[in-house]
Amino acid sequence: MGTNTHSTVIIVGGGGMGLSTAWRLAKGGHDVRVLEQFKFFHTRGSSHTEHRIIRRTYNDDLYSRLMPHAYRLWHELEADSGQKLVYLVGGVELGPDDDPTLNDIIRISGELNVPLEVMTPPEAKKRFPQFNLPPNFLLTFCPENGFLAIDDCLRAQAEQARQHGAILQDEEPVLEITPLAHGAEVRTAKTTYTCDKLVLTAGPYVKNLLKQLGLDVPYTIELNQGHWFKVDQPELFRPDQFPVFIVRNDRDQMGGMYGFPTFRKPGIKVSVHHSNQYIDIDKYDMIPRQETTERVWDWVKAFIPGASSELLEVGTCPYDFPPDEHFVLSLHPQYPDIVMANMAGHGYKFASLVGEIMAQLAMTGKSEYDLTGFGVDRFFSETAARRPAIHVDILRPGAH
Repeated sequence: MGTNTHSTVIIVGGGGMGLSTAWRLAKGGHDVRVLEQFKFFHTRGSSHTEHRIIRRTYNDDLYSRLMPHAYRLWHELEADSGQKLVYLVGGVELGPDDDPTLNDIIRISGELNVPLEVMTPPEAKKRFPQFNLPPNFLLTFCPENGFLAIDDCLRAQAEQARQHGAILQDEEPVLEITPLAHGAEVRTAKTTYTCDKLVLTAGPYVKNLLKQLGLDVPYTIELNQGHWFKVDQPELFRPDQFPVFIVRNDRDQMGGMYGFPTFRKPGIKVSVHHSNQYIDIDKYDMIPRQETTERVWDWVKAFIPGASSELLEVGTCPYDFPPDEHFVLSLHPQYPDIVMANMAGHGYKFASLVGEIMAQLAMTGKSEYDLTGFGVDRFFSETAARRPAIHVDILRPGAH
């Protein structure tokens, strides 16, 4: 490491959001340093386990309006890196015909001209025989949904950031952040740095750093698990035959199940958005919880019986949730040279755009994109802009 410890921008956290921010800033000609506490591409954060869903369909129109920009930037990263990262295999969402979230998705998709087919169970069975749906369910299909190859995306972002001059340093935990009259001082386990602008993208590890900056954010950390199940007929679960899927059922524990076709690992991957398994990130043991596995497996047995015979593998990753489950894309309320991103457990699909938003907020103090309700001040000020909570049925413990 060189003797120069000052950078125009320091990014704390080198996962999906941090590396994307480094790519956008470095490509824009800015002097950038990324500090990551673990090795790059580690498995102790939220950005791993083979793939992540990307979708145009949301039950909040702000996200649906932002998504085309994320797609555009993912395709730019594909062009810059020469790698295929986005797999638009199509996506289905299924749930009771009176489910509010599913009906909001259908309504908003119509208003924004997002292509969406709506099918009854008999129609869905002809199109997607892999699913076993109750008679009161609907299934929607959007051909513009699919998945991102997350490991490839991370490496492409890191490679492009380096090519444009970013300094990427791993195995260097940040111990203390001190705001300065201009910029900030960042003390790590190795040395002390200064910067004009500071970006915090430390995911589930960010809470203690924000406390140092006077923000005791009410995030909870939840253990997410990816389960790979053996399929009886592999040809039915290839990406050209089987879409990504999400269950919309706000009144039942099956709500939030989601999954992917077979990609590089054998079998299909199935997870549940809310495990209700809350953890202390400082004691994260990476051990799957049997209760969550049984819950997911029971759902697979009922809805995708051709993938229920054998559990092949389980992986874990921690998600950090604000109480309203909306993003934090924000300036610090007291220190305008410090900006932050928290993705609320549903943000990797936006990582390409979040990198651009963080770059804009850091360098100009504002973004060209609509970020209404994404300010961190909403947790501390009654007058701050808010959005209706994405889910209101989740039982949450006190903040860890």
